[in-house]
Amino acid sequence: MRETAKIVIRTPGQESDGSFAYVSQGRSITVGRYTGLSELDLSIYNQMISKRHCRIHYDTKEQLWVEDLDSKNGTELNGQRLVPYEKYPFDEGDSLTLVNGLIQLRVEGDLGETREYRISDLLGEGVRLQDHLQTVQVNEDEIPLSKKEYQLFKLLYSELDHFVTREQIIAQVWPERSMLESDPVGIDEINSLIYRTNRKLGIHFTIKSVYKKGVYMKSHVGETNE
Repeated sequence: MRETAKIVIRTPGQESDGSFAYVSQGRSITVGRYTGLSELDLSIYNQMISKRHCRIHYDTKEQLWVEDLDSKNGTELNGQRLVPYEKYPFDEGDSLTLVNGLIQLRVEGDLGETREYRISDLLGEGVRLQDHLQTVQVNEDEIPLSKKEYQLFKLLYSELDHFVTREQIIAQVWPERSMLESDPVGIDEINSLIYRTNRKLGIHFTIKSVYKKGVYMKSHVGETNE
């Protein structure tokens, strides 16, 4: 039984924008425009998206439903615009789009195979990533991260001990805003994310910034304290 469904944002011209949310059986998530004032389940950085655009529900029979929340520019299922506040069933392979096809929401399958996986070849023995929980587990120590902290961690560890530019961080963590001149990601916002992530990683990893070079992460997993 698939207990969780993964909803992924797809945007034109990009293979993936990196934003996603999990919805468990019997639960709903709300999709809407990022405003900085409220934390939605799945935020989209586009001014044409309504603050509360649509809601996705996953029932106990493993059926997904979508409901438009009277959005200004509409929600479409397989090319047909939804009537506000009416629930429509949709499945993997259906075309669920917002704002006349500008933004696409997709259901990502095979969750049973990807929900938890060992990445010892990259991270070393004793380290696990749990995508559906957005946690990093080091031996018996579990580190919960926010969505953006988790995306930052995955980027830095894919380039462990090597510099990553701030432009790479923006593209990975804030992909929608990286394309918008009206809402650029500021240096303070990046530094705040790095600071929060660094604190949560504790003794296991250290993120460092070097002026004019970028950001890199060093692993302390497996090191012994004398």
